[in-house]
Amino acid sequence: MLDLKKLFTDFPGLVRGLESRGVSEEQLTILRERYKEEKEIIHTLNKLRQQRNQLEGPNNAEKVREVREEIAFWEEKLRTAIQEVENLANQIPNLPAPDTPTNEEGNRVVASTEYQHTIQHNLTHETILKKLKLIDEEKSILLSGSKFAVYQGFGSQLLHALINFMRAENSKRGYLLFDTPYLVKAHNLYNTGQFHKFQDNLYKLEESDFYLLPTAEVSLVNLYQNQILTEAELPLNLCAYSPCFRAERMASGQENKGLIRLHQFHKVELVKIVEPANSYDELKKMLTDARNILHLLKIPHRVIELCHQELGFTAAKTYDIEVWLPISQKWLEISSCSNCEDFQSRRAQIRVKKENQKYYPHTLNGSALAVDRLIIALCEYYYNEKENKLIIPEILQKYF
Repeated sequence: MLDLKKLFTDFPGLVRGLESRGVSEEQLTILRERYKEEKEIIHTLNKLRQQRNQLEGPNNAEKVREVREEIAFWEEKLRTAIQEVENLANQIPNLPAPDTPTNEEGNRVVASTEYQHTIQHNLTHETILKKLKLIDEEKSILLSGSKFAVYQGFGSQLLHALINFMRAENSKRGYLLFDTPYLVKAHNLYNTGQFHKFQDNLYKLEESDFYLLPTAEVSLVNLYQNQILTEAELPLNLCAYSPCFRAERMASGQENKGLIRLHQFHKVELVKIVEPANSYDELKKMLTDARNILHLLKIPHRVIELCHQELGFTAAKTYDIEVWLPISQKWLEISSCSNCEDFQSRRAQIRVKKENQKYYPHTLNGSALAVDRLIIALCEYYYNEKENKLIIPEILQKYF
C-alpha cells in the first residue's frame, strides 16, 4: 500500500510519479481529502475520550452518558472513513523509483550475455518436444484441456532435475529453502498485490476462501505477515519451488500449444525482505542470482529495465530477463525481478524494530527461474538431431 503520508508531504511528486501509471490527480485529491477527514475524526474522538475520562464519577453520570453516545457516533463514522480510504488507496499502484525509465523513454536493455553454440538443426522447441516425447499434448487435453502439460519419461526427469538444480544453486547463494501450501487465503493475495496484478487470472475454490497459488512470492512474503522482526534477522533470503496456477484469460488464442503460456506451470521463486537503505543493492544481487542459472547452462540472455507503464501493480522497479531462442528467432521472458519497496510490507504489516522505533522493510521478488520456459531454451540450444536427443550440460547431469 502507498505511504499515505506522501499525500501531504509530496503531493506534486506523487501526482507526477503516478500519472504515467494511469492514476489521475483527481483520484489522488479525493484520497487526500478522505484521508484528511479520517485524521480529523480521530482528533475529535481523542478529545471526546479525554473529556469522558475527566468526567468519570457518580456526579457526572448523565454527562458521561451523553459523551459516550457521541463517542459511539464518531467511532461509527471512523469505521466508515477508514474503509473508504482503504478502498481508494487499494486502487493506487506503487510509486515508480525515481530512476525508472519513463514511458517516453521506454524499456531499455541494461545487460546482455552471449554464448557460442554449434546448432546443427533447424527445429523449433515445439517440434523437439514432440520428437523426443518430452510432453504429451493429447493426454494434456484429455485430462485438462489446452494450456496444460503432461510431462513424461525423460521430460519428467528433466523437469525435476532443473527444479532440484535451481533449488541447490539458490541454497548455495544463501537462500533458505521452503515448501509451502499451494492453496492460500484471500488476504495473502491482497498483501502481495495479486488481486490487482492477476485480478482476472486467479483460480478460486468455490464456497471457500482458498485460491490456487499464482506464484510462490505470495507464500514467501506472507510467512512474515503481522510480525515484528529485528534488524539482526535481515536480510531474509527465501526460496521456494511451486506449481503456479493462472487462468491467462487475457491471453486467449495466444501460444495455446507447447510450454510458453500454461494454466499450470513450474517456477522457482526468490524473495528478499531487507532494510530499505540496502534494497536496491539487494535487487542487483537477486538479478545476479537469477542470471547465475543461465550462466551455468550457457544460455544467451539479456536484461530489460521496464518503464513506468510496464511495471506490475506492486513494483517500484523491475528487471526482466529474456532468453534468446535461436531457431524460433525471438526473445522469451524467463524471469522478472522487482523491488516493491515497502508496498507489500505495509499491507502485510511486516515491521522491523530498531531501538524504540519500528519501520516497514522492503520486499523483493524474482524468478530463478521459470522452469518450463528454460526447457524451451534447452531444446533449441542442446538438441542433437543426428542422435535425436538432448545433450545435457555437464553441470546438470548429476541431478538426473
